[in-house]
Amino acid sequence: MKRAARASGTRPPLALALPALLAVAFLTLPLLGILVRTEWGELVDHLRSPGTVQALKLSLLVSFWALGLSLLLGVPLAWLLARVPFPGKALVRSLVLLPMVLPPTVGGVALLLAFGRRGLLGPWLDRTLGITLPFHTSGAVVAATFVAMPFLVISLEGALGGLRPRYEETAASLGASPVRVFFTVTLPMVAPGLVAGAALTWARALGEFGATITFAGNLPGTTQTLPLQVYLLLQEEPEAATSVSLLLLAIAMGVLIALRGRWTGTPSDRRPRPTPEAGPEDPPAVPVPKDPSAPAAAEAGRWALHAEVTGFTRLTLDADPGTTIAVVGPNGAGKTTLLRALLGLTPRAHADLRLGDEDVTALPPHRRHVAWVPQDGALFPHLSALANTAYGLRAQGVPRAEARRAARTWLDRLGVGHLAHRRPTQLSGGQAQRVALARALAARPRLLVLDEPLAALDQTTRAHVRHTLRTHLGAFGGVCLIVTHDPVEAVSLADRVLVLDEGLALQDAAPAEVTRHPRSPWVARMLGRNAWPGTATPEGLAFEGGGTLVATDPPPPGTPALAIVAPEAVSVHREKPAGSPRNVWPGAVREIVASGSRLRVLITSDRAPDLVAEITPQSAAELGLAEGVSVWTSVKATEATIVPL
Repeated sequence: MKRAARASGTRPPLALALPALLAVAFLTLPLLGILVRTEWGELVDHLRSPGTVQALKLSLLVSFWALGLSLLLGVPLAWLLARVPFPGKALVRSLVLLPMVLPPTVGGVALLLAFGRRGLLGPWLDRTLGITLPFHTSGAVVAATFVAMPFLVISLEGALGGLRPRYEETAASLGASPVRVFFTVTLPMVAPGLVAGAALTWARALGEFGATITFAGNLPGTTQTLPLQVYLLLQEEPEAATSVSLLLLAIAMGVLIALRGRWTGTPSDRRPRPTPEAGPEDPPAVPVPKDPSAPAAAEAGRWALHAEVTGFTRLTLDADPGTTIAVVGPNGAGKTTLLRALLGLTPRAHADLRLGDEDVTALPPHRRHVAWVPQDGALFPHLSALANTAYGLRAQGVPRAEARRAARTWLDRLGVGHLAHRRPTQLSGGQAQRVALARALAARPRLLVLDEPLAALDQTTRAHVRHTLRTHLGAFGGVCLIVTHDPVEAVSLADRVLVLDEGLALQDAAPAEVTRHPRSPWVARMLGRNAWPGTATPEGLAFEGGGTLVATDPPPPGTPALAIVAPEAVSVHREKPAGSPRNVWPGAVREIVASGSRLRVLITSDRAPDLVAEITPQSAAELGLAEGVSVWTSVKATEATIVPL
């Protein structure tokens, strides 16, 4: 405790430290009593006595059967509580916890009234199946399962709660059925919680006493487990009872020591090993010659897209095969909702979806052939890069050898074939994104949706992966949707840009058109432009917050419109300018930010909306610009573009 206090730099208050020490002593003293009172010279003889050996064998039999039943029934129950919303869930969870707080003898009475010969279900079991649980070994198994299974359910539910659903959703998008996802993704990823729960369940079943003696009795060789043997020995041979108690104590401590810090974490507690980002050893992927046996999407077929999306996101989307659409918009615009509606993974929106000639609206996610690449890739951490890439093909029934050959081909195409044996924690960000893309393309999707696939990468790695995407999306036979906040990605990767705001499509046009005439203030600012909404007038635009902008060729008066002005078209002066500018406003410098070799200056004014000017560092020095300095700004009427909304 002193070392911990020194490490934290503070001393624990005595009012808290003293009761804590007393609590430790209170818990430790009874255990010390067993150690002190054990007759060590007779320990082996006590443990080798026929009655003790018989009780130990029976305890192991009962506890392992109880563990098996708990796994069979408790694992699905834990999944239900963690993953499925349903009425009365709180009540069901309370029922699961009840045996943990219920006095064991009361639990035994409850079992007797349910499964006894005069219980609710006991007569039917005896009459129909010939099963009698009380005073039988099976009764001891039922009693142990009743009190021990909650430990498994609670531990596993916590682990499932820590597992983010995107792994399971990604597996479903690759074609894996719910059952396959559960056994190949969910359970392996929550293995620590499952092992912890199983160990605690087994230890609790091994030490069960009250419910067993009340429901199953205390028959030597039939229901007399080791705890019941201790109870009998305590009356006749206290020294032997102490020795057997020491055995149970050692088993319990062994379980806890094995669990300590090793199996009690959830998947979110795992920390990937640091790896360098893409560098000279991870060059940009280059196209490789096509292998006749390669599973290229273009060779498998071509699928147009038609979607009618309703709900929070409302739009109609049509695209020809081979089209890449960038989906942009502010946070909350409905971008992710659109993708999840196409995947069939959200109740917020519904998509009537047709891919090629097939209507997949009524199909579950794993049968839609819509592959999803989340922002972080969601590679399955328990599988190698090769196994990750082959996952979709295996889920679709492709033989293992063929699936692995196709997976290796895709990894080679994306320049990461040499990393096939590595786990995701051994990959850099750029490498992991390429593997995630290879996994999606290898699954032979008809629609590919990428949710900000480059957002987590540095600039150098992002350029490499962007090159990879551009190269391989050109050969994709379906439609690709890319959610992005990066204007470079939208312009360089997409054939069309779909602009969303509050669930509605504001613009759906070629990147060049969206760049020249953005119809959303957010998109204009994303592109680095000044964007001011207002209402058209005969001379230009009346701003919503007051002020006017004179522009050439304004739309008809009264039309809601957006004024677009490039930052480099804004002139900055220390004195009010004279001459041709039609738009001149006073203001003050609020912020100066470097942007490449130029400076972006944010200027506020009470006569016009905030605007950004882009100037050279030399000009800024000559003007003596700094935060708070008063300036004048001017914009020529010919430099302002008015876009009707």
